[in-house]
Amino acid sequence: MKPITTKNYEIFFNRAYFEHNAYGEDSAGSLWFDSTGKLTDYDGVFELPQEIITAFEQIGCNMDWAKDV
Repeated sequence: MKPITTKNYEIFFNRAYFEHNAYGEDSAGSLWFDSTGKLTDYDGVFELPQEIITAFEQIGCNMDWAKDV
């Protein structure tokens, strides 16, 4: 799957990984999904950026877990 490009991030869904365009690994993280596309965990940042949540929701992922953290 091609990466999703947002204003500040390049999102790599097949790897469930995102990295900031300017800050690189200083603002990057990994995401874990169950088989239905529901987010179950993430790592690398204290709080998942709203921009990442929105982008994954736009491709059909359930990001409710990130909103409850």
